[in-house]
Amino acid sequence: MKIKVVVGLLYLIEYFYFVNGNYLIDSSDLRVHHNHGASDVKHFTNYWYFHTNDNLHEIHETIVMQGFSYAKPVHGIPNIYKVKMKYHPEFHHEPSHNVTNILKQNDKVNWAKQGFTRNLYKRVPTDVRSRYEKYFDDELWDLQWYEQDYRGKDNSDGIRLDMNLVPVYKELKFTGKGVRIAIIDDGIEYTHDDLKNNYDKEISINLNWNKKDPIPRYEDPMNFHGTRCAGEIAMAANNKKCGVGVAYNAKVGGVVLLDGKTDDEMEAKALINALSLVDIYSGSWGPEDNGLTVDGPGVIAQIAFEIGTTQGRNGKGSIYVFASGNGRLLFDNCAADGYVGNIHTIAISSATVEGKAPEYAERCAAVIATAYSGGINDGVKIITSDINNTCTLSHTGTSAAAPLAAGVIALALEANDNLTWRDVQYLLVRNCEVEPISNNSGWSTNAAGFQFNPQFGFGLLNAYKLVKEAINWRTVPKKSICAVDFIINENFKCFGRAWKFVSKVITNGCQRRIQYLEHVQLCMTIRYPKRGMIEVDLLSPKNTTCIMMEPRPLDMSDEGFVEWKIKSLQFWGEDPFGEWTAIIKDETSDLYDGLTGSVEKLTLIMHGTEDQPY
Repeated sequence: MKIKVVVGLLYLIEYFYFVNGNYLIDSSDLRVHHNHGASDVKHFTNYWYFHTNDNLHEIHETIVMQGFSYAKPVHGIPNIYKVKMKYHPEFHHEPSHNVTNILKQNDKVNWAKQGFTRNLYKRVPTDVRSRYEKYFDDELWDLQWYEQDYRGKDNSDGIRLDMNLVPVYKELKFTGKGVRIAIIDDGIEYTHDDLKNNYDKEISINLNWNKKDPIPRYEDPMNFHGTRCAGEIAMAANNKKCGVGVAYNAKVGGVVLLDGKTDDEMEAKALINALSLVDIYSGSWGPEDNGLTVDGPGVIAQIAFEIGTTQGRNGKGSIYVFASGNGRLLFDNCAADGYVGNIHTIAISSATVEGKAPEYAERCAAVIATAYSGGINDGVKIITSDINNTCTLSHTGTSAAAPLAAGVIALALEANDNLTWRDVQYLLVRNCEVEPISNNSGWSTNAAGFQFNPQFGFGLLNAYKLVKEAINWRTVPKKSICAVDFIINENFKCFGRAWKFVSKVITNGCQRRIQYLEHVQLCMTIRYPKRGMIEVDLLSPKNTTCIMMEPRPLDMSDEGFVEWKIKSLQFWGEDPFGEWTAIIKDETSDLYDGLTGSVEKLTLIMHGTEDQPY
């Protein structure tokens, strides 16, 4: 498998004295060969390297005034330092000699070089390489490992590094054509060479600034997020620019919501903007991932989700794809995110190239599937378009995973436009792969035979498998919803560090209208002095145990949960008939804190069908 590596400095520096009759060369006169390590340069970066024998503090002020960052030493290489040029493109075809000369003009700098990327190769059998390295001519295509196919017959380690996308284009002939996707974010640079032909003006709007134009507001250099998300889905193919979008013939529009203050009404407008035209809404945002917040859509936005899935796509329902959240380093859990927990959304988590959970990716029982993204310190992450008509190799987070999933769903909708929003969820449940991420802890099999992990949902997206089944998919039966309250005994409703709250309820699937479960929700009102200490478990009649809410130790709020709904997919396909058990406990706080709380209300809400869907 060919690997492209971003190499910051590839010049071998030797400190030596060389006697040759008439002269002596020492490190102060050091020069480097211009072609060392640079014979296979693909792109130049926004980092520069320089050599100096002087005290770095003496030149710092000058360097910073010239627009560079503070210099950092290159670990293990004496007297060589690295700086970053602010606002310079992250990757560019041509070297920036003028910037290099700025450093060279400093009389204390012996030499300066711009960083670049180059090719390196693992010494492995050639049949482990992707069969589709040259399938597109886009400049960064061969770095898009997650879209290719490494399933060589002699791949002895069995690792699958991709989401099996190229066979969808090559064999099934679907590329997203005719599907329209709205990116709810901070704008889209629709003039970008890799996006302009797939931009959809009709479905675009700028809600923050009350206009139609969704171009990013460049005064804020952080307004690149929407352009990156859009590129993942709809970068043009075979134009020698950046990479290839997952659904590279789909149309994308921008709904600007994240470039200023927002409110419930504005969110609702975003969620149903151009509802008669939009097939998929992609949202890589939500409440702050700080481990403290419990929040979600307001009442009006919740109604908008309902309207979208009942009236969108001529009654088949618009598809809402959301990122699961990036707060795991702060012990956050997406059960505290009401967007992820809404039954109308598709929550997507992420995995690294090694098939591991990234440090940041939140987990919860509402996650349905996983797409590749990358960890915090990985090399090449997700390739996509960037503002100022540039490209980036460093898009990451569950923010990057969700648009990839939206692109895969676009391929499925092209294959079968009759799919409802619930059909899409069924296809995801049935067609994810567990094997590439099976070495992670947390996997279990429910009574219906589905493997599930709250970190990854039902597994990693396999585009080919999903789209192929979508072609002849039959619409699932009509859904029923029913609810039953757990009995709250006044004498036993309290819990604390020393004892648990346990309650049971027997359900007949509400007169057997539900025999095959889809979503299961708990709606709960719980009082407790430290909300983040609470764990909520739910046990099905078929002995499937789900952690509905994990402890969040940074959350010290005394507000508890008030009518808070948590969603679980772990019971998918099970028969709800029988006894359900809810357990609410605190196993996190100090045993001697003496904390006590109470469960005021607890309702089990079941969504499902009477007839078997498949």
